[in-house]
Amino acid sequence: MSDARAAETTPDLPVPPAPEDLAPARAAGRGLRLLSALPDTPYRLALRASQRPTLPGRDVVDRALVTREVTRIGDRTVPGVPVTWIDRDRARQAAVIHLHGGAHTIGETPAHWRWLEELRRRAGTAAAMVHYRMPPGHPFPRALEDAAGVVAELVREAELTPGRWILSGDSSGGGLALAVAQRLRDEGHGAPAALLLTSPWTDLTLSDPVIALQAGRDEVLTPQALERAGRLYAGQYVRTDPRLSPRFGGFHGLPPVHLVAGGDDILLGDARAAHASLADAGVPVEYHEQVGAPHDYPILIQGPSAQWALRRQIAFVRRICGLGQQAPQDAHAGDHA
Repeated sequence: MSDARAAETTPDLPVPPAPEDLAPARAAGRGLRLLSALPDTPYRLALRASQRPTLPGRDVVDRALVTREVTRIGDRTVPGVPVTWIDRDRARQAAVIHLHGGAHTIGETPAHWRWLEELRRRAGTAAAMVHYRMPPGHPFPRALEDAAGVVAELVREAELTPGRWILSGDSSGGGLALAVAQRLRDEGHGAPAALLLTSPWTDLTLSDPVIALQAGRDEVLTPQALERAGRLYAGQYVRTDPRLSPRFGGFHGLPPVHLVAGGDDILLGDARAAHASLADAGVPVEYHEQVGAPHDYPILIQGPSAQWALRRQIAFVRRICGLGQQAPQDAHAGDHA
């Protein structure tokens, strides 16, 4: 049977990750554990070093498509927020604005850029990475102010077309994206057409009992790393504040949501609770939970399981932005990446 024929007849079912597919997640987890074990001063220095805005690698995207802008927010006296665009010229047609994860303290990584570029390219949109401020120098509410301010300014300047842009976030960035959407809803303007959430961290209190059950299974995160980072991010604010922990905020009136989580994710309880709250509030939500996958798996691991999730994310972006169904020739693209 030809490859094309096989692609047409093979059911597109989720595939648990193979052990070799998990190597990047294990490496990320080892690095995070080493970081979270550092004494206070080197820990803070390492965080600051990780927060310098980066560009996607030349092996990931043609640098001619990459631009760095500084978005100035209203009449704020603080410096503007750096935003890195890929294929900026398409932004008014369709765009994905991404808020990277990193436990609210670590900047974007090459894995974020690889995922965002593949999503953008296969969906046919522009994409932007928002380099919002983080602790130790800038604890809450700076990240929320920056992220909400950037999207509001882009909408105000007609750089984004209503109904044709999506707010995306992974891990802590997923929680931040949800908090931004709640804020935009409450302000009554500039809402995204949809939210694309990957393993979102929505409850900084870490009170969900699922965390203890999953702690020995997740290849990436530990309760200790989350507690240290969450405490630093929250600063003087209580962690039940819904702007910090959007799990405690209102879910009514939010746009459609695409939500992905790994079955071994330490934050699986956050994803399940968000799914239930969204459904109870009448928000259209598409939820996928991958057996055997760790935290942030579409971004951190490779192979068929990550590609299965990515195909669904791409199809959601195309549908929401009015770009039609995913091209047939892309239906199983990258399965063996």
